[in-house]
Parts: sequence; structure tokens; C-alpha cells
Amino acid sequence: MPPFKLSRLTLLILVASLPVELLADDTLTQDTAPSTAGAMDDEQGAQFDPIFLSQTQRGNIDLTRFEHGASVLPGIYKADISINGLLVGNENIQFTEQPDRSVQPCLTRDMLKSIDFNYDKLPASFNDALKSDQTCFPLKALLPQAQSEFDSGLQQLNITVPQLYMNNTARGYVSPALWDKGVPAGILGYSINGNTQRSRGQTSNSAFGGINSGLNVGGWYLRHNGSYNWQENYGGHYESLNTYVQRDIPAIMGRVIVGESNTQGQVFDTLAYRGVELLSEDRMLPSSQRGYAPTVRGIARTNARVTIRQNGRVINEVNVPPGAFEINDLYPTGYGGTLDVTVTEADGSIQNFSVPFASVANLLRPGSHRYNLVAGKLRDNNLSKDYALYQATYQRGMSNLITSYGGLQASQNYYSLQLGSALSTAIGAFSADVSHARTHLNSEPTNRMSGESYQLGYSKFLPETKSSLSIAAYRFSTSGYMDFQTAVRAQDAEANGLSIKNIRRPKSRFNVTVSQGLPDRWGQIYVTGYTQDYWNYGNSDLQYQMGYSNSYKMVTYNLTAGRSRNGVGAMENNVLFSLSVPLGRQDRSNVPQLTASLNRNSNGQSGQQVGVSGSAGEDSRYSYGVTGTNYNQGIGSSMALNGQFRSPVSNMTAGYSTGRNYQSASAGLSGTLLAYQGGLVMTPYSGDTFAIVEAKGAAGAKVGNYSGLRVDRWGHAAVPYLNPYELNEIIIDPKGLPYDVELQSTSQKVAPYAGAVVHLKYNTQQGYPLLITTTLSDGGPVPFGASVFDSKGNNVGTVGQMGQIYARVENERDQLSVKWGQDGAQQCSVSYLMPPQPKGKRMESLMRFASVCQG
Repeated sequence: MPPFKLSRLTLLILVASLPVELLADDTLTQDTAPSTAGAMDDEQGAQFDPIFLSQTQRGNIDLTRFEHGASVLPGIYKADISINGLLVGNENIQFTEQPDRSVQPCLTRDMLKSIDFNYDKLPASFNDALKSDQTCFPLKALLPQAQSEFDSGLQQLNITVPQLYMNNTARGYVSPALWDKGVPAGILGYSINGNTQRSRGQTSNSAFGGINSGLNVGGWYLRHNGSYNWQENYGGHYESLNTYVQRDIPAIMGRVIVGESNTQGQVFDTLAYRGVELLSEDRMLPSSQRGYAPTVRGIARTNARVTIRQNGRVINEVNVPPGAFEINDLYPTGYGGTLDVTVTEADGSIQNFSVPFASVANLLRPGSHRYNLVAGKLRDNNLSKDYALYQATYQRGMSNLITSYGGLQASQNYYSLQLGSALSTAIGAFSADVSHARTHLNSEPTNRMSGESYQLGYSKFLPETKSSLSIAAYRFSTSGYMDFQTAVRAQDAEANGLSIKNIRRPKSRFNVTVSQGLPDRWGQIYVTGYTQDYWNYGNSDLQYQMGYSNSYKMVTYNLTAGRSRNGVGAMENNVLFSLSVPLGRQDRSNVPQLTASLNRNSNGQSGQQVGVSGSAGEDSRYSYGVTGTNYNQGIGSSMALNGQFRSPVSNMTAGYSTGRNYQSASAGLSGTLLAYQGGLVMTPYSGDTFAIVEAKGAAGAKVGNYSGLRVDRWGHAAVPYLNPYELNEIIIDPKGLPYDVELQSTSQKVAPYAGAVVHLKYNTQQGYPLLITTTLSDGGPVPFGASVFDSKGNNVGTVGQMGQIYARVENERDQLSVKWGQDGAQQCSVSYLMPPQPKGKRMESLMRFASVCQG
């Protein structure tokens, strides 16, 4: 059990609970009390008269070690080590008794080295002691100004060192020594969707399966992401998105990747490659020193399937109910590159649009940098062969105002060089860069095309005016400029005898994303837009969306207007008005929401939707929705039903919709399987960095704040979404556990590597809990603070106030020994016999009884 901790508050409570006759005794007055009783001195500690704790003549408890504040018994305890509030490690710490009877932590040389001391400021005696043969050092003897306090409840040693002797560390700093590579483990994240639809007498079935799998061995993490698409009458096709091995290199705050992956897109646009990449990892920096996948919004008319592609590859596919949808949980695939979105309605109709993806003002803190080196081949299914890809980029914060960056891309008969800077000003962050590219082409008179591309960017974030991320970027390219992907497509067309005139060469491009809160509860507006025209193509790409949202009392409403160019070059406009209101008090859980919307586009198509959605059950693990829709132009009325259940092992979804001349049904399953040496763990959540919680006997205990996440019958749970290189606190809620199971600790902190599967073991103590009210044979109470041992010599409890013993025992029948000193007169024993306990049943109550402690 945790070491016993006696606080001064406890002693005051004890005094307040003593009989009035004793409180009236002259021994408690200031004039007659011993000079040391109740005295508090920072140097000598507090001294207490043992008469307050013992009303018998059998002897008093030795309290000298408690005179120096809360203390523990000498021994070794596993605990967290905190320095000035910053966690630096978790170690087995030896506590030794000092000549003054105080018990102090004794730190090893390695523990001291984990503390970020400024050795130039430490006294010479400190450094001399570390050079000696001594293996254990009482910190107080090395550095008298340091203070230490052991919190036995949290199992944490809190050390305070004057800042003079410490190096300055950034807020959020976690020492790389605390980063956890995790245990060998296999990961299989899955997302499976099946759809069937019948329209005008024709039935078609389709299915989609996406996997995010991996294998962790030591510091090497293998990852494979892929998707399988199947359509009736066409068959199935599996596409590999990424397959690579990665390993972190903390010494350079970076990572090496070998295999198939995507470039970061911080200077050049994101490209899919097969090869080797060495890149920096910003998340290894403290959270206070870190310098974006976008949100995909759209409107679905029925139960629809939304497919998101980047560079022609499917990176996500989900089923959405009718109405406005928002997808904000994309896996990052770089910092630049347009996302192509396809919405397939239940009746078979399709709408397409694009989402610009760029972060333009790459400002860094002074002295910090990012780097990226790639050597490999371009992955593009539209090319007849693989083309070499060599890329190097570098960004560095030159001062508080300026960040400079540049990069080089090269391949067969192609190179591109870019230089630029970002500037921080009071009115926002600006960036400007210029790129020069040369492409060797046989069809050109000079056998080459060369040109420049100029880009201006602007970004501003104003939390005081409720502004969100605001980005505006404009790029102009001369007629001879080609970016990497355009150049290799032109070369590939030549190699296959095709004209390069069909390869579109961008001329200018503009994209903007602005979100602005309005004052005085006037709501919020946002604008997103993208346009691009070409040197050798008449029509331009165009898409923009404007929105306004606000709320009045419990009603939330939104107005969205969008304009885009469709696949045949015609312009389309779309307007949507929607509102939402809770059907009940907002301070209650699982309150349903009523939604209604009006939608109209430039083709004269208009419609109305009304729906109710909500959640139910413990932890809101069930969710549901029903929507009714009516559209003109012969579409007619339709109805859609949706449901979701987040079980402890998987997340299940289902949907059904019916309308004029069509019916559609879908079902989905998602989650993650984790395999490690302790077994197989299933979770309804997806992710890449997990913690496996092991708490034997704690089945049913809730873990963290995730819906449906509980310890399974085998004592396991998988916690998702850990923040890499940061301290994540994993808490087990013991509420609802049977009385015969006790968690030794309910909270642990861990800082995993990105992609790691860490193993956190929560020790449990199983046994019968007893509350025994006991007295000595002469009727007096057993002394407070006495230790209780079972017949095997295990310390199973402590005597509390009024002779009450709380103990957790292994046997249904035993004899307990109570000791408050070494003398035979300072010991007694108490026997207990429990009623027979049903096998296989949880103990739902505390066993209470009274007994005499025989001396």
C-alpha cells in the first residue's frame, strides 16, 4: 500500500475530536504544556506531544520522523520526479533516514544528470561530490537551498531548485529522456463502408475499405495505408497510398522515412514519392515553440458518400447524412496541394469541387529551422514510367521579423530553384518568393522551356477580434514556367508521341480563406475562394464560398452562398440557409437537435429539409438522425435514417434513405486492433499513437474522456489520439469497480514518440476490504497510526481514529497483528472470519464488524 502520510491538518482534526475532559486538562494550556508541544519552526520542524494520539499507558507511537513534515518510511518507492513543476522522469527512488531522524530522498548520479542544472552556477562542492565514488546523494546535502517533498498520494517527488542554478527551459518542454518509443506492437486501423442502391429498377452495390496498418519494433515503425474500392459489374481494385518505415532521430529533431510517402509541401507543393526522406519534426519542439489539413465543407442532398482525393489518390471516404457536412479530421498529407472532393448522392448523381490547401506565411521563431531532403522517384499513376525526384528545402527564422526559405527540385532534364522570405508586421504576416524552372523538351525550338513564378502571401490571426486563420496567396507564372508535376507530365507526353499542348500550364492562381467574428453578438462570417487560369486553356477554375453564422437564444442559424465552375465550364450558384434548435434544456445530456434548411441553386433546383438528430445511452455511445427532404424539378420527397453505435471494440454506422424511384442503404465499421505481447486490444477509435492500459481486475472502469472507452474483461484498454513528445495524462476512473479491487494508482503520464504504442501498467490490489472497529482488552482504543500486518507479515493497513482499522486482506479468515512499537506491550492481535463469498461474483460492499484486539 502507499506509504502513510500524516499532515498537520490531520493532527488538528484529531485534537478537535478529543473528549472535552481531555481538552480541559491543564496540560493543553500554553503555560503548562511542554515547550516543544505544537511548536512550528521551519528549521527544526514541528514537534507534537504524543498524548494527543494515545490515551493509554501502553506506550506512545514514535512520531519524530513526522516532526519534519509529511514523511515516508525508509525504503524504495517508484515515483515521478518533478523539478520546479516540470516532470523529468519516473524512477525507483531510495528514501534513507538521516541523523536527525528525517527521511530524505537519495538520488543517483543519473537522476541528478536528468535535471537541467546550470553547472557554471552550482557550488564547487556539488561538482566535487558527483566525481566521488558515492552512488547515492541526498539532494539537501549537495544543495542546501533545494527543497524536496514527496506526495505519497500521487507517488511524486516534487523538488524545488532556485532558478539561479537551473537553465532556462521553454514552457511545455519535455526532456527527450522521457520520450517513450513504446513496446513492439502491430496496428490495424480499418474503415469499411458498404453501399447498395436501387434506382429506376437498376441495383448497384459498392464497397470501400481503408486500412492504416503498422508494425513497431524498437524505434522503427513500419506503416502501410491503402484503400480497396469495389463496384458491382466492375470488380475491385486495391490502391496502396503509402508504405514506409520511419525512425525518429532526436539529436537532430528530425525523422528519416524510407519507402512510399508524401513530401511535406512547406516550400514546394506536396508530391507522392518512393525513396528516402530526411525531415525535421516540429512536434519535437516544446509546445510553446511550434510554428494545417483543411476543413472540407459541402452540402449533401441525400445520404451521400464523400470521397476526398489528393494528387488523384483517395485519402478519405465517409458517408454523410443529408444537409451541410464538415470533415475536419483528415490525416495530414503535407502543407500544400489541392483536395478534390466528390459527393455521390443516393440517387447516383455526383457533384465535384476542390478545396485549396496551402499555408503561405511560414514564419519561424528566431534561430529555429525546418529542413527536408528527398531522393527517390515520383509516384503518379498517370505517368507511363517513374521519374526521378530530388528535393531539398530549408527554412530558418532569421529574427523576430524575418524568416528566409528556399529549395531545389530536380529530375531528368528539369530543375527548379526557389528563394523567398516571410515578414512579420503589425498588420499581418507577408511572404514573397520567386521560382525559376527549366524544362528540357524536344518539341520546343530551343529544346527547353524556362520561366519564373512569383508568389505573394498574407496571413493574419487576431484572437482579440475573433479572427480565425486568414490566408491569401497570389501566384503568377510566366509562359515558360512549369512546376515539377507539369514538367514531368509534358516530358511523359512527348515520350509517348503526344502533344504537350494538352498539358495545362497555370498562369495565375489566387486563393483566400478568412474567418472573422463580428462585434456585439453579430455573429461570424467566413470566405473561402480559389481561382486559377492557364496559358493554354480558355476557361479558368473558380470556386468560392461565403458564409454567415449566429445564434439567438437557443437557435443557431447559418447562411451559405457558393459559386463554382462545373465540369462542362458553366457556372453554378448555390445558397443554403439552415437553423438548429435543441429540443430540451441545454444543461441536460443527450438533448435532441431539430434542424431545418432551405437550399436553392442557379439551375432553379430548390428544396427543404427537416431533421432530428441526437445521442443516447451512457457516454452518448448511441447517435441517431432522421431527415425528411423535398426538392422540385421532379426529384420529389425523400427520407433518410442514420444511426451510430460506439461499442467498446468498434464503431458501427448504418443508414437508409428512400425517395422517388430510388432506395439506398449503407453500413460501416471502423476502429483499430492493437496486438502486443500481452494480447489483442480493440478500440472503436482510429489513430496512429496509442497507449495500451493494463489494469488486471479493473474490468468496466472508464478510461480518459472518450465515449465507450473502458477496461475490457481481460484488463486492457487502448487510448487513442496521444500528443507525441508531450506529456499525456491517462486517468482510470475507479468509480463502479467492485470493492475487492483497488487501483494502486489511477493516473500516469507518458510522452510517446509519434506512432508509438506505449504500455501503461496500473497495478491493482485484489482482496477483501475490511473495516474493523476494535478496542484493547481493557476497553481503550488501539493507538492511532499503528501498523497492521497479516499472518504473512504483509502490511495491510493502518489504525485510524477511534480504533478503526481499514485493511485489504487476501484470506477469508486470518489473524491480524497490530503494532505501535517494538515492545510486547505495544502489540496486539485481532482475528476475523468472513462469511463465505460466492465464487465469480463481484464484491459490492465493505465488510464491517467489531472485535477486541488481544494483547
